[in-house]
Order: sequence, then C-alpha cells, then structure tokens
Amino acid sequence: MTNIKSIIEKSMKEIKNKGLKGQINVFSTESKNASFSNGKLEQLTEGEKGAAGIKVISPDGRTATSSSNILTEEGIMQAVEKAIEMIKYTEKDDANDISNDEEFTYIDWAFDADTKDMNLHEVMKLAQELEKKAKSEDERIKFVRGAEYETALTRIHFGNTNGLYKNALFTNAASSISLAAIEGEDSSFGFDYQLSQSYRLIDIDRIVKNSVEMAVSGLKSEVLSSGRYDIVMSPFASSMFLGTLITPLSGENVYKGKSFLKDKLGEKVANSSVTLIHDPMNGSAPIIASFDNEGTNTSRFNVIENGVLKGFLHNIYSAKKLGAKPTGNSFASVESPNPSIGTINLHFIANKTRKDILNVPKALYVTNIMGMHTADPVSGRFSVQISGRLIENGAFVRSFRGMTLAGTLEELLNNLEYIGSDFKYLGSVAGSTILIRDLSVGGK
Repeated sequence: MTNIKSIIEKSMKEIKNKGLKGQINVFSTESKNASFSNGKLEQLTEGEKGAAGIKVISPDGRTATSSSNILTEEGIMQAVEKAIEMIKYTEKDDANDISNDEEFTYIDWAFDADTKDMNLHEVMKLAQELEKKAKSEDERIKFVRGAEYETALTRIHFGNTNGLYKNALFTNAASSISLAAIEGEDSSFGFDYQLSQSYRLIDIDRIVKNSVEMAVSGLKSEVLSSGRYDIVMSPFASSMFLGTLITPLSGENVYKGKSFLKDKLGEKVANSSVTLIHDPMNGSAPIIASFDNEGTNTSRFNVIENGVLKGFLHNIYSAKKLGAKPTGNSFASVESPNPSIGTINLHFIANKTRKDILNVPKALYVTNIMGMHTADPVSGRFSVQISGRLIENGAFVRSFRGMTLAGTLEELLNNLEYIGSDFKYLGSVAGSTILIRDLSVGGK
C-alpha cells in the first residue's frame, strides 16, 4: 500500500500552511465474501476498498469536509484542496475544533493472522457448509435465502494538524443465514448471525440451530389477545432497542433539543437495576477502538448508572457546546469516512442469567421487531410490529406474529428489570436477553 502516513503528514502540512486546522481519516478494508442460496453460489468476491475523509476548520470556526476513495497522494491532496475551497461557504461556529489527545494505545489483540490469511476457497466452503447443515437440520426447511460467510482486514490511519498520528489494524469474521420453514400452507422465516474478531469464534452449528429453531417455532403462529404483557426480548431484539437509544443520547441532538433526554442529566431515567456502559476497549467485542475518528482516546464510561443518566455521547463539537469533555464517540468507516457521533460496544450490565429470565409465569418472548428505527428521538414514542413465542410457567407454549408493541423509550427503560449475560453483537451495540415489565401490546 502507498505510504499513508507520509501522505497524511503532507496533507496536514498543506492545511496548516493555509492557516487552517484539519484532520484526516484513511480507511482500507480487504474482504473475502461467499454466499449460497438454495444450493447455488450467489456471490463470491475478494477485493479491497478504501476511503479518506478530510475536515478543515478556519480560525473563525468555519468547517468543511470532503472525501476520496483514491488513496494516492494525488487523490487525497485533491480532496484536501476541495475542502479548503468549500470552507468559505460555511457558517462560523467556535465549537468546531480538533483533538490534542496525544496519548495513544496501539491495540494488537484485535488482529488474528489466521483470519487474515484465509483464502477465498476456504470462505466459500464455510458458506456452503452453513447452507447444507441448515437444510439437513429439519425437513421443514425448504428455502435458504442466504448463507453467507465473510472475513475482513481493516486498517485505519488518523492524523491532524496538531501533529497527532494514530493507527489501528483489526480482523473480523462474520456469518449469517436466513431461511424459511414450510409446513402445509404455513410458512415462517428464521435467521441468525455471528460477528467476531476471529473465524475460530464463529460457531456455524449454533447459527444453524438458532435460525432453524426460529423458523420452525414460527409455524402455526397466531395473533394473541391485546393487553398488557411482560416482554422478554431476545439478544437480537434487545440490540435493536438499544440501537435506538444512540440518537437521543447523542450530545449533538441534546444540544439541538432533539432528544427526550435533553433535560435529564443527573436524573433517574431508567429502572434502578439498569446500568448502560460504553466499552470500546472490551477485548471480547468483535470491534475494538482505542481512539475515535477525531483522535480522542476512548475509555469505558457509564452512560446510565443504577437508573441515573450520567452523561451523553460526545464528539468535540457537542462537548464544547454543552460544557463537557469529549467522550471518544465520533466514529467513521470506509463507507462514510467523515465521522459522526456513534458507539462501539454499547451495552447494559447483566444482572441475571438467560435461564432465570425465561423462567417467568407469562411473557411474550420477542425474537423480531419491525420498525424500531422509526422511534421518535424527541418524544421517545414508537409503534412496532413484533413476533416471537409465548412463555407460560418458564416454557415456550406457542408462537405469535403480527402484534403491535407501542409505548415510549422512557417507558422501556423504566420497566426494564432483568438483563441477561448472553451478549450478541449487532454492529455498534451488544444486546442480551432482557425482561421489560407491563407493556401495551395490540393483537386481536
């Protein structure tokens, strides 16, 4: 690869010589991917993609960004010139700034050489094995819509005009499947996935078991009576709920008044059993970061502690606006190389086992939620479609689908009582089995 560090140094020197501040993120990802559907190889790809994101800031706080997917000196310098040219059209804002966070921890435990060295044929065989095992697990599995396996090696380089340079290298392996069970005139959908730092931690047999069980258990499902139910969310469902909290917890949204949590700092916003943490250096997570994409060093911190809101997710801008410190929550990617507020490994602290949580007199076990992303971050209101299984006396007794769960995010947090330790990572959050008491569910 081109000497990225020297290009970063040259681009930052150019920005500084113009009397400006600036920063740059350079991403490159090498990936191998295979996917099978109904016995046929649907996709087999190997390649590398890259992107650079540049931000410049004038002395009076004007800012502009640009990007390039050409990671040569010429391509990156052209993107720098474009950002410099655009800055005159933007508004002044003295909260725009860059990082002075000089300390840097290089993480080497997020890299697995064997995952990096897997060849495309090995990736294809694992995807094919996943599909074959799923179809042989139960005769009612008639369609496999996608059995996928992927490995990736990602490099990140960061620099700014304060002389900071930080870099990271990590591997990932991921596998997923979606399938359909059919019995007579009835059909049901199932899926599962895993994401890890190493292919050795991807358990194909478990993916098959979980997806087939979900599909088969959904056969002969029905719409249950409307009422108030205790809700047990699966790790996948709870990760979707958790993901909706990122927007109202964003310091930028709080500053703009676009969050139901905007006036709640230091107040009780959840059940006293709830502690929510951001833990980007957790070695067991599939993605780890010692710095964010503004160069701020990351650390573990409590967002909610024993039900009390302790802080928001901040980048440099929102921290200045709200008189806080940056929390290292400004992230970018090869697909979107200029950062925005986000998370890496946001999760609740466990207080029960999954087995104990499932041992309830009666509850709806929710395996899938449709529409959670439509929750309004200002009011916290949501209305979503849910499906899953009915629990009675600690046992699954039948399945349901086509029911409506409605309420507010504040209600979910206040009624959240038990949190399991069976964490499952979905992008930037980790969900686990959770119990939320007394929610309104619409049915028949």
